[in-house]
Amino acid sequence: MKSPFARFATILSIGLVACLACAAKTTARTDQPISAEAAKLNHRGLELFQKKEFDEAITSFREALKLQPEYPEALDNLGKALEATGKDGEAIADFDKAIQLAPQNAAAYADKGLALFHEGKYQDSAAAYRLALEHHKEFSEAQNGLGAALLQLGKPDEAISAFHAAIAIHPKNADALGNLGSALLTENKPQEALAYLRKAHSLRPDDPVFLENYANALNETGQTNESIAAYHKFTVKYPSEPLGWAGLGHAYAKAKRYDQATSAFEKSLTLKPNQPEVLQALGQVQIDESKTADAIQSFEKSLALKPDDFYALYNLGNAYYAQKDYAKSAGYYEKAYAQKPDFTDSLVGLGASQLAANKSDDAIATYQKLVPLKPDDANIRFNQGTAYFNGGKFQDAAASYREAVRLNPSFAHAHYNLGMALLRIDDAKSAQIEFAEAHRLDPTLNPPTK
Repeated sequence: MKSPFARFATILSIGLVACLACAAKTTARTDQPISAEAAKLNHRGLELFQKKEFDEAITSFREALKLQPEYPEALDNLGKALEATGKDGEAIADFDKAIQLAPQNAAAYADKGLALFHEGKYQDSAAAYRLALEHHKEFSEAQNGLGAALLQLGKPDEAISAFHAAIAIHPKNADALGNLGSALLTENKPQEALAYLRKAHSLRPDDPVFLENYANALNETGQTNESIAAYHKFTVKYPSEPLGWAGLGHAYAKAKRYDQATSAFEKSLTLKPNQPEVLQALGQVQIDESKTADAIQSFEKSLALKPDDFYALYNLGNAYYAQKDYAKSAGYYEKAYAQKPDFTDSLVGLGASQLAANKSDDAIATYQKLVPLKPDDANIRFNQGTAYFNGGKFQDAAASYREAVRLNPSFAHAHYNLGMALLRIDDAKSAQIEFAEAHRLDPTLNPPTK
């Protein structure tokens, strides 16, 4: 009854758009020639931009535009520099002016798409990227940006197709490779994701997003030692990044190196205390180490941060069950089930708690809900049979145990309990057959003595 590890997939890497082929297609609606001085200032601005001296670049582009207001390339470049300094609204205005002057310039549409993306206007961002692709079909960066916007709009299949298209155009587009890998990772396709994340990481080995997701994919595909090495590299390069330490903790936990996992999770929480998922992961390690009191503290801290989190409620149920405090465990399992009724593990825990507390009627009611949800689970049928048996409903108990052995003919204890139920309904002959089968499967199970 463990909660799955949280995923740490960072997605949506979109660099500032640079498309030389697109820029070459820029055609202003005015025939006014660009003055040599304006062109010189624009070129100077580009040099400053490449050096990431964005404020100085903005000044140079604006000086060029004072000399030549209808200069689409300078307007587009000014928008990029403003975008780089987080001034997305101003950047969009300049991109619109550039588009008005040069409506065939695909790069300006793509640049606008990036600014809109950063403003959280994903529908408009996707529309801008589509316009860029209308004017330049082989525009890898625009396909990548479109994919990022579609992913934010909850359209993962379309997003993945866009990332594939970006890579088909430019196989070494690191952002698209990384985004595709991350998208596949969040879609629970870690094996597919790993190939793309490995390529992205090889192209930009020191990129924190690529390195983190590459390590995550290694962990998800069972390559635990390689994942630990990658996360360790991440934490050495970026020691103040809490997600890297959390990922390292998950990898250590998967390798059952619990002391190191605990240390990594605690380091992550020192850097950023309010991480409910990391607190839950730490609590799970503490459960695995039988440190249930510590685990309860971790889960309670997580729940304080996210009061409606069904995983925190469920994990508290697990912790109190481990402490044999069945009343509390049942209460938390019930709360978890109320928050997320389709998470059947909460009902599994609730039924087990009720059985352990000898609350047969409550357990029977729980298993009546649970069996239709998991009709092919022999263990649940077995527990249902035990609830009926403890409640004195031996005919129903026999039916449940019989279903358990049908689902799992090698279930020795189910054969034995079926025999006990058959004895209670005066079918001694059938009971002896079940006892014999139970003993054959497990020689420690002997028929009851009279």
